[in-house]
Amino acid sequence: MGDSVLGPSSLESTARQARDLLRPLSVRKTFAPGTLLWREGDTSGALVALERGMVKIYRVLPNGNAVTIYIFGPGDVFGFMPFLDGQPYPAAAQALDDVEALVVPREALLDAFRADPQLAMALIGLLARRLREAFDRIERASVPEVVPRVAAALGSLLPESEPGSALTVIELPVQAAELASAIGIAPESFSRAVTKLVSSGVLHRLGPRKLQVLDPARLRALASGISARSPRPLR
Repeated sequence: MGDSVLGPSSLESTARQARDLLRPLSVRKTFAPGTLLWREGDTSGALVALERGMVKIYRVLPNGNAVTIYIFGPGDVFGFMPFLDGQPYPAAAQALDDVEALVVPREALLDAFRADPQLAMALIGLLARRLREAFDRIERASVPEVVPRVAAALGSLLPESEPGSALTVIELPVQAAELASAIGIAPESFSRAVTKLVSSGVLHRLGPRKLQVLDPARLRALASGISARSPRPLR
């Protein structure tokens, strides 16, 4: 689904391989909106392969503010880091809506590592892909202009199987405030950036979380900080 909210296609491919290997070990579970899958500092827990719904990974700062680090959606596999390094969870995980997932308990996963090294290699590969994505996220966060960062987030939701047209419609997978937090900007800044993209003819609002992309090429160009139709990016 792209390279912002749910990660790049190469990450999806690696996650798919891990899910296939984990499926025989998994137990299907559901989580209601707001449920904590684990807290920051927990040493117990489980590996999670999302089938339905969204989960945010967040940390609470010393000032009490919560900062969203990742938003995971259907197809994502996460929660395995403590099993690889033996350390507590570095952040909390919370269901944003009704979640259905395949869950592998810690003991079952550790036994599987010993029995099938291919599984461990698949998860290490997934972790490596996610580290590469983290470097991309850091680079995007270093861009001071808000519009390119919002354009990158929205551009990641464009279908990969087609180049896009004026009929392309994208839907935010989570509330705008959650998406804004995930890309490191205030909700008000996210809203203003979307308004600029609408007024410039790149987007058309269809609803609170639904947007029609009128100019996919320019949206992608703005994501790189380059305007396809004018010498300066939107500001």
